[in-house]
Amino acid sequence: MFPADWLVEQVTVAQAEAANPGIRDERVEKNPNAAKSFGFNNEKWEALKALMKPGDQLWIFSTPAESWQNLAGRRGIVLIRDGKAIAEIVTMMN
Repeated sequence: MFPADWLVEQVTVAQAEAANPGIRDERVEKNPNAAKSFGFNNEKWEALKALMKPGDQLWIFSTPAESWQNLAGRRGIVLIRDGKAIAEIVTMMN
C-alpha cells in the first residue's frame, strides 16, 4: 500500500495535465512528444491513464520532508484503486 501520509491532494486527469504541461523549448524539435502532458514522461502518463477504471483516484504524492532533506525526495502522481497504488509517475526528485 502506498503510504497515506504521502498523499497530498486528489486531482482529476485534467488537473494533472494542466499542472504538467510538457516542455516548451528546443528539445521539442528532437522529441515532439515532450511537448505533450508530462513531457518526457508522456508515454508513462498515457499508460497510467489507460489503466484507469471507474472509481480509481489520482493523487499528487510527496515523500516526507526528511527524504527531501536527505536528497531522496520524490513527488508525482499515483493511481489509487481500492486503497492500493496501481501505478505512479515521478515528476520531481532531488
